[in-house]
Amino acid sequence: MLADYVLLLFSTTPRRAKGVFNVLRGRRTVSTLFAGLTANCLELLDSWHGVDLETLMAVVATLEADQLLVSTTEGSWQLTLAGQKRQQQLQTTLYQPQAFQAFQTIDVRRFERVSQLALQVISEGAHAEKRYYPVTSDPGVQATVKQWLRSSRQPMTVLGKRLYETLNDFLTTLDSDLATIFVMGLTGYQLPGRTDQQLAEQFDRQPLEIWMIRKDLMCQWVLWIQQHQTEPLWPLLAPLIQATAISQSAWQTYQTFLQQPDVQVIARQRKLKLSTVREHLLETAILMPDFPFERLLSSAVVTQLTTIFQEQSDVASWQFQQAQDQLPELDFFWFRLFQIMRCRQEVSA
Repeated sequence: MLADYVLLLFSTTPRRAKGVFNVLRGRRTVSTLFAGLTANCLELLDSWHGVDLETLMAVVATLEADQLLVSTTEGSWQLTLAGQKRQQQLQTTLYQPQAFQAFQTIDVRRFERVSQLALQVISEGAHAEKRYYPVTSDPGVQATVKQWLRSSRQPMTVLGKRLYETLNDFLTTLDSDLATIFVMGLTGYQLPGRTDQQLAEQFDRQPLEIWMIRKDLMCQWVLWIQQHQTEPLWPLLAPLIQATAISQSAWQTYQTFLQQPDVQVIARQRKLKLSTVREHLLETAILMPDFPFERLLSSAVVTQLTTIFQEQSDVASWQFQQAQDQLPELDFFWFRLFQIMRCRQEVSA
């Protein structure tokens, strides 16, 4: 089953496996983010947190042995004809996550722990039950829920009614099977949450697919609450939301850049190495669809690089050495920035 989900990450054009996997695992280096941009999988950033790279690479080896993937260059693979057919089948039969983009700007995993404890506490409290095992013993999570309860200043029965209505409103946005999977995973009064294995048996799916479904449903739940900020769980979610997927330091560099586009000056003002400023700007350019490339890339450089690579449609395959052979003074920063710009232009075309 893991092999099926991994196969969906590949295409008929070569993709760097480690780069794609590191996107899923939440690595935020510029090279990883660029791999995600060229593979069109940035929306999956940090969605497979905790899955080790060795396991994923072993799956690639299995897919290659089964002749579903073929290695084109070292570290890169693409679909074979058999792999394309298998992928087409999986796209119609295997659950496809819809909301994993939430992982980019929201601590979904933290909210899952906090919200599940909150729902359990209210469920037990509404039935006047005081003796039960909490779903988590994490002291930080428990402290957060206790503070939320104190701040709500509502009787358990009233809060329980509001949460019931909140859940019902969210569940109406899902089809019946998904709604059932979501609810049956919760723990409440005389109701222990079911495991992935139990749900897999009930819905005739594999446990890993149930795991994917539950992760995606939690993302959908988080995004729904974000759009309904009068709901009782909003105070638990609000502190876990970032304004942007861009790291805080890179965002500060970008704000300075908007006032002063000279990277040398930015480095002095921010007291950072020039290489760090450039990495920050590349990260921002990758993660911000409307990045103002024209403030950095001169029209002359754009024209020259466009001419050099006009016969090569696969941006990810461009080689810096090829450009530098014709433009000896070209810095890698400008080359990478041009690649990112071209990727963005292709997406918006």
